[in-house]
Amino acid sequence: MSKQNRFVIAILTLIVTSSTHFAHAQDTTKTFVPILKYTADLVVNTHGGIKTGTVYQGYAEAGVEINPWKNGRFNFSVGSTHGGRPTATLVGDWQEMDNIESANHFFVLDAWYSHTIDKVTIKAGLQAGDDSFSVYAATDNLQNTAFGGNAVLMSGGNLPTMPSNGLGLTAQWQISNAVSWQVGFFGHVIDLGDDNDFNLKHKLSDNGYVIVTEAQLTPIQTLVLKAGAYYRTNNDNNGFYAACEKSFHLQGNRDVNTFITGGYAPRAIDAATASITCGASLTSLFSKSGADALSAGLATAHLDGHRWETAIELNYRYQLGRYFYVSPDMQWILNPMGDPEAKNALVGTLRLGFEL
Repeated sequence: MSKQNRFVIAILTLIVTSSTHFAHAQDTTKTFVPILKYTADLVVNTHGGIKTGTVYQGYAEAGVEINPWKNGRFNFSVGSTHGGRPTATLVGDWQEMDNIESANHFFVLDAWYSHTIDKVTIKAGLQAGDDSFSVYAATDNLQNTAFGGNAVLMSGGNLPTMPSNGLGLTAQWQISNAVSWQVGFFGHVIDLGDDNDFNLKHKLSDNGYVIVTEAQLTPIQTLVLKAGAYYRTNNDNNGFYAACEKSFHLQGNRDVNTFITGGYAPRAIDAATASITCGASLTSLFSKSGADALSAGLATAHLDGHRWETAIELNYRYQLGRYFYVSPDMQWILNPMGDPEAKNALVGTLRLGFEL
């Protein structure tokens, strides 16, 4: 048995054993919370892109959250990506139409601790930058990676994201009920496969680091305003972004959540120089219990040395009981990779998911 297979079996055995015990503990103390997810995507490119065809992409995550005391929290999880890579093999878009896409890897995903002292929360360890910065609730169901975080920040700042989470330190200060501010420091991301098979190789000093800061204002409960900036030390990449989220209550459990974001990087190198996203999500379209949501979004980014690439997405999600959901998705991608010679792509995805 290879060294990699032994490592995989050992980690999975530890997590499964722990999760079984933690699930019982959760009923009484809620100190241990198991994490178990699986996402299965069947992606069909019907027109344009690199070529038409169908591929499968899967993502598994398992771990545990430990809450040893009131203000402290440990999180450890591992992940696995596998399948046909729809962006790389079918579509060829820069923003990546499938937010779980990666090559075949097994890796440590999260290994961090957070602690809250009065109004300040500090989080340190192996983590994803888009868990803290450029996060927008209305984009949760959209599957294009562009909606997972501002493209200017994610590319120019080289912020660590799944599957290549990186070492980082963040601090958030809840100044008042309406105002908060946070800052983060993240090391250089070493992609999986580049002599970093399990995402265990990290050096903060190699190739610089990124500093990112973000302020949030919530003047009323239904309105959120955000503004942030980043600076990367090794190549002087810098930029800023802003966002507005507004929700509207209609009737019953029916709500509309809207968002618009924008980013600009005056000296981006091999990254997005500008980006805009916008869209809306309607909950309880057909159900009265809030079990379904219809989401639509537009994401466009101008690439360094290329043209604008635009993705238009329509997504529907329906919750099947407590743990399972189904989510069909359609995307129309214009100028893949910002190349005017590339054929626009029409891509459909059927996503099935499980979340414990």
